Amino acid sequence: MTQLFKIVILYFILQVSTISQVSAEDVFPNKPINLINPNPPGGFVDNVARSLAIAMQKYLKQPVLIINKPGANGAIGHAFVANAVPDGYTLLITSPSLATQPAIDTLFNRTPNYSLNKILPIAQITSDPAIILVNPDMGVKTIQEFIKKAGLSKESVAISSSGTYGATHLPMAMLEDASNIKFKHVPTSGGAPAITLAIGGHVNALASAPSVANPQVQAHRLIPIAQTGSKRYPPFLDVPTLKESNLNVEYALWTSIFAPAGLPPHIQQQITQAVREAVQDEQFKQSMLKGNSIISYIDGEEFNTFWKADVKKLQDTVKFIGKVEE
Repeated sequence: MTQLFKIVILYFILQVSTISQVSAEDVFPNKPINLINPNPPGGFVDNVARSLAIAMQKYLKQPVLIINKPGANGAIGHAFVANAVPDGYTLLITSPSLATQPAIDTLFNRTPNYSLNKILPIAQITSDPAIILVNPDMGVKTIQEFIKKAGLSKESVAISSSGTYGATHLPMAMLEDASNIKFKHVPTSGGAPAITLAIGGHVNALASAPSVANPQVQAHRLIPIAQTGSKRYPPFLDVPTLKESNLNVEYALWTSIFAPAGLPPHIQQQITQAVREAVQDEQFKQSMLKGNSIISYIDGEEFNTFWKADVKKLQDTVKFIGKVEE
């Protein structure tokens, strides 16, 4: 074998190796995907995330790992995704709080942790009403009784939430605006801690996701008096909507998937397809049914249109709440 022939063979081997390596790197996904939840475990976003991750990895053929990054009303997790490499391996599952943080930063004259143009909408997964719950010791069973008592009480009626300007604070602020009453707000780090305060009688009421509220209602620890959706949803069909009670409030606790802006179109398409198939997975459907979360899947232009409208409504509510020092 001549020296020239050896060089040609070696060159050919190197070329094949390089092509194989590039081809492997171009295949998506070829490693685990991190699904960032900007809330602590136990809330409604976490409930959806864990079931969705199981269903998604069936189609992606790679693990989908839930990474909880709570703090600052979700801003820590949101900023992490906004600043992540847009390669499809870092995704976000979150709630309406995503839309509010930039408006909050503007309210406080702060440099935002992230901007919404750095986050790409992928799909909405679920859309639930918020359920307004009261501690039985408050002695009310309807939203009208609740508002009347809040208006007449010498001491402010206390409510808890997942955080100031957070996903479960916003509907109560909308209720304040619609009914011209004022609550004493006690923010917490998430939906689960907020409901614990209400069960313990440390606050009088809160708005909560159905999946988190229902076990407490069934155990008679809390009483549902209203829901914020456009219509009544199971398992709260005997609970009126706020609009039925002549209160102009409509609000959805949605969960949606986002990615860092700049995601290559072919990867976005693969992720969207994986999410679309995951919500049709029978195990996922049963999990949502059991957890009292309503699957309301939309993607593409329909989701983009909804997202833009909801951002405006939510940011207007932040302006109504105003500057709150904690």
